[in-house]
Amino acid sequence: MSLLPTVLSRALFALAAGASLSLATGAQAATCGIVGSATATSVTYDPFETTGFTTNVTLSLARVNGAGGQKTDIVNFYLKGRDADSVGTTVTPTSAVVAGSVEGIGLDIFYDYNEATPAVSPTSVSPSSAARFLKVNFTGNNRDSDTVVVNFTVTLPRNLNATAASELPFDAWFGCSTTGGGSPTQQTGTLANAIRMPINIVSALRASFVGTSLDFGELAQVANAQASTVKTSASNYVRVQSSGPYQVSLGVMAGDGQPYTLTPNGASTTDSTQQIRYSVRFLGQTRSPTATTAITQTCARAGVGDAVEDRLPVQGTLIDGGSTKAISPNYIENLVVTISPLVAGTAAPTDCGSIPL
Repeated sequence: MSLLPTVLSRALFALAAGASLSLATGAQAATCGIVGSATATSVTYDPFETTGFTTNVTLSLARVNGAGGQKTDIVNFYLKGRDADSVGTTVTPTSAVVAGSVEGIGLDIFYDYNEATPAVSPTSVSPSSAARFLKVNFTGNNRDSDTVVVNFTVTLPRNLNATAASELPFDAWFGCSTTGGGSPTQQTGTLANAIRMPINIVSALRASFVGTSLDFGELAQVANAQASTVKTSASNYVRVQSSGPYQVSLGVMAGDGQPYTLTPNGASTTDSTQQIRYSVRFLGQTRSPTATTAITQTCARAGVGDAVEDRLPVQGTLIDGGSTKAISPNYIENLVVTISPLVAGTAAPTDCGSIPL
C-alpha cells in the first residue's frame, strides 16, 4: 500500500546584465588605480548545461589621476574567488591596447579561494606562469595615455555553484603606483566585487525524487489502534539543486475528491471499507483528509554542483488501519511536488534543506 510521488521540475529565468571594474583605494584618498566598464554584449550561463561555458569580454579602463599632475603609472591586479562557488573559473586577458604596455597576456589571472596568490607590490614585480596577474604600464602625462582596453576570455565550468544574478562579480587584489605631482606613492588593496563581468547566471533548477514509493507495507493485520505507528521510510526525499531561490509545493492530483486517502488502484469510491486515510509530513508541515491545502514554501537557493543539494524529506503516517478494509493488492494515491525557480533577488530567507520532518 503506497503513495506515488511525482516531481515536476527543470526551468530557468534569464536576466539582463552589465559590467564594471574599479581598482582604486576607497578607505584613503584614491591616488592611484583604474576604473572602467565593459563594452561586451551580455551573455547567459546556465550552470546545468552539460559542458562548460566560454565568452569574451572587453573592458575599457581609465586610470585614476591625483591632484597636481599626479598620475597612475602602473597597476598590477588579479582576481580571486571568495569561496568554493567559483572553483574552476578562468579569466585570461588575450590582448590589450594602451599607450604604454601590458604584461601578463595569456595568463589566467583568476585564483580559486584557497589557491596561493602572487605578490603584486612593489609594482616593479612582473607576472609569470608562477605569478599570474595583469600588469598595466601607463606612459605619458596626457589624455591619450589615460586609458587601456583589455580583452578577456572567461571560462566557467559545468555545475559552477554561482548565485543567480545579472552579472558575475569577482574580488580584485591590486597594487598601484604614481608618478608626478610630488613624491611617487604606492598603494595596495583588496576590493570586493570589483570586476563585474556581463554574464547572466540564470535562475535555474533541477529536482527529482530520491528513494522508493512511500510504501506503508502490508496493512491487513494493522488495527486502527496501531495505525499511527505505521510510517513510510524517513529516507525518502525530494532533491533540489538551484542557482537561485525557488518555490515548492506538495498536494494531491488535481480533481482528487478524496485527498490523503488510499483507495484500490487510486479509484474514487464512497465505500469506507475501501478507504485508508493517512497524513503526509513535508517541509515541517502536515496534511491530512481534514487539512488538504497544498504545502507551499519559498526557499533560498539550494546551490549547484555534484555534491550540493537541498534534501526535502517526505513521510507518510497512517490514520486508519487495514484490518477491517476490503482486500486489494494496490491501495494507492498520487502526490504531486511542484518546484519552480524564482527570479534572482526574490526574498527567500528560508533554508528549506535544513527543515526536518
